[in-house]
Amino acid sequence: MKEKIIQTRILQRIGMYTAGLFVLAFGVAVSINSRLGVSPVNAIPYVLGRIFDTQPGVWATSMFAFFIVLQIIILRREFRWFDISQIVFSFIFGYFLDFTLWILHGYQIPTYFGQLAMLIGSIFLIAAGLVLIINAKIVALPPEALCLTIAGKIKGAKFHNVKIVVDSVLVLTAITLSLLFLGGIDGLREGTVISAILIGKAIPLLRKMLWPVIRWAHKEEETKEES
Repeated sequence: MKEKIIQTRILQRIGMYTAGLFVLAFGVAVSINSRLGVSPVNAIPYVLGRIFDTQPGVWATSMFAFFIVLQIIILRREFRWFDISQIVFSFIFGYFLDFTLWILHGYQIPTYFGQLAMLIGSIFLIAAGLVLIINAKIVALPPEALCLTIAGKIKGAKFHNVKIVVDSVLVLTAITLSLLFLGGIDGLREGTVISAILIGKAIPLLRKMLWPVIRWAHKEEETKEES
């Protein structure tokens, strides 16, 4: 009976993780369609997609693989080889991103305030997706896993603060690539900067809002403790 309960809870965590992947991808798609600038994590894939005229999902997966390599370099022997499974979920995220872009089909709310509303919505969606993924405690996506790795190596560092720094570096890199190969800044506007600052700050808030879902997905741990 207990084994069946535990299996059910594990499936709930997997469901929460998958939902988080989809919510995250949907948030990124909304940020792209807002036309105010893509989210920081997807700034480089977007620019590379424009440079090579390909879908951003392909480059998102490639960049995530690079983040896994960085984790291995930083952690060395501490790196858990189970975490290489991040690449599998990166492919799923890349598929979800292209799929949600297809669903939205270029939809945009007219007027600047409409675009701003889409941007704010994307920030909350991205933060919500990250909260679900991280708290499912299966395996973090490479960008978040890299932030967790760095935070773990720096005494007193908090995940959301490290994420702000990493996001800022990604944005600056994307701007440099865009200037070098596209002759100007493409897809990177005020919304990208706003996202770089606010996504990290929105994570603690969204964690509180989604706490009932997180607790529901981890009930098997409470069951073990009680027994």
